[in-house]
Amino acid sequence: MTRIACLHGHDSNISLISDAFAAFDVELIHFVDPSLLLQNEGTPVNTKEQSHAKLREQLSWMQSLAVDAIVITCTQYAALVTLEDEATTTVPIFTIDGPFFHELARYTEPQVLLFSNPATVQPTMERLVQHAHSHNLYPEIRVSIIENAFALLMENKQEAYREAIKDALHQLHQTFPDQPIAVAQLSMAPVADQFAKENGCTISHPLHSLTAEMTKTLQLQTKC
Repeated sequence: MTRIACLHGHDSNISLISDAFAAFDVELIHFVDPSLLLQNEGTPVNTKEQSHAKLREQLSWMQSLAVDAIVITCTQYAALVTLEDEATTTVPIFTIDGPFFHELARYTEPQVLLFSNPATVQPTMERLVQHAHSHNLYPEIRVSIIENAFALLMENKQEAYREAIKDALHQLHQTFPDQPIAVAQLSMAPVADQFAKENGCTISHPLHSLTAEMTKTLQLQTKC
C-alpha cells in the first residue's frame, strides 16, 4: 500500500483528497496547519523565511513517517516549496497547483482563473508564468477574485462559501461564454464540478490534474 502524507491549510481539504483517492490502494496521513491562512485574519505575519522554515519542519516530520510521497494542498504553502526542498526530500513532493500549471499553460486561447483567496493570487500567478515561460508557453489568463469569500471558509460557513463560488461562476459563464474557466483553490473543486454538470460546461480545477499526475508517477493501484 502506498503511504501519502498530506499537508493542508484547512481541514475541509481532507475529505476532498480522501474522496479523490478513495478508489486507490493508498493510506493518507493528514496534517492541518492553518497558520499561513490565519495571517490573513489579523495575526502577526511571518516573514517568507520564517514561513519557509516552518514548511521545511513539516516536510522533515512527514518524511520521517516512512511515506512514499508528500502532497501539499495549501497553495500558500505550495508557493514556498523550492527546488532545493524537492532535491533534499527523499520522497516526491506534489503541490496542489504544480500539475494544474501545466494544464493551464497549454491553452492557447484566453481563459479565466477564479480565486477565492486573494492572498494566493500573486504567488500563484508568478509561479504559473514562470512554469509556462520555462516551456516557451505564453497563456493569456484573466484573473478574477471572489471578494470576501475566503473569510467564509475560515469561519466554517461552508454553505455561504459554496454559494459565493457558484454565483461567481455563473457570472463568469455569462460574461465569457466562450472562454475556458478554471478555479484556483482546492476548496472550490466540488462547486466547480457541480456547476459544470448542471450547465453542460467544463470547469478546470487543481484536483483533476493532481490526481492524474500522482496516479501516473506513483503507479497507484486501484482497490480490488
